[in-house]
Amino acid sequence: MRSKLLATLILATLSIGAAAQPIPVFLDTDIGDDIDDALALALALQSPELQVLGISTVLQDGPQRAALVWHILQLYGRTEIPVGIGAEQPLLAPPRSGPVRQAAALRPQDAIDVAMPPLRRRNGLELLIDTCLHAPGKVTLVAYGPLTNIALALRAEPQLRDHIQRIVLMNGVFFRPGLEYNTMMDPEASAIVYTSGLPVTAVGLDVTMQCQLSPEHLRQFSASPLENVQFLWKLIQIWQSGDPGRRPILHDPLAIAATVKPALIGTVAGAVTVETKGTPEQTYGMTVFRKRAAGLVEVAQEVSSTAAVEFFMNRVVAPPRK
Repeated sequence: MRSKLLATLILATLSIGAAAQPIPVFLDTDIGDDIDDALALALALQSPELQVLGISTVLQDGPQRAALVWHILQLYGRTEIPVGIGAEQPLLAPPRSGPVRQAAALRPQDAIDVAMPPLRRRNGLELLIDTCLHAPGKVTLVAYGPLTNIALALRAEPQLRDHIQRIVLMNGVFFRPGLEYNTMMDPEASAIVYTSGLPVTAVGLDVTMQCQLSPEHLRQFSASPLENVQFLWKLIQIWQSGDPGRRPILHDPLAIAATVKPALIGTVAGAVTVETKGTPEQTYGMTVFRKRAAGLVEVAQEVSSTAAVEFFMNRVVAPPRK
């Protein structure tokens, strides 16, 4: 009896240790346009359940986006994480141009050529592939921008799929007609990822639109004495473009939150196709979800929005975790 009890205790201890192991993740982001990318990065860095192995940027002016990522890593004391500059243009969709607006929050000395050590700055595609191939276990990709980097990596390295646990996306709109920005910016890349045969969890506009910060949440940002939170508040103000009543919606942070706490969303299994033949701004980039019992794509159909927002706030307005 005593030996059986001892064995049970050992197994329980091992189970607790296994459960406590952080999830190895690689983040892919078009940070610098909408505010939610920076908020998602902050949430990931503040989540001990995640081990962030690397970060790649996507869309135009990659050096500016990477400088923004690097500055946030500095504020959170996480400069051990390498940053890669990824694809600056979509696979086939019209090229993207224009400034990265939130880079205005950076000081001249925060420019990537000055602030980021060369060993921490990488080609984004190479960084994504190398990180996954050489990680001790399978990696979860969390992508909350256009899926150009993920699609290119899957096509460039056939072995990659054996090293990916799953892909978590902020992408698409599934239960009503409409277009979502990340899908629309590179429909062909989204089509490659959704039909890759890898497990995919997608949070779309159907659920993310339910997760909006309140005026009180914004007051918590503005009143914080913490340097990391004040920088996020500065980015929020740039995004507001002079409209103080404009409140962030947690599109991208919900992808991070769902990776940490899957119970925050309710998903339906099925298959997703992406319209790549349609007319821009009408059907080009539209996502079509077909429900089936044995689908590898899990699409979020519902969200515990109050719990998701409070989960986000509790972590992001806190001091950088040790």
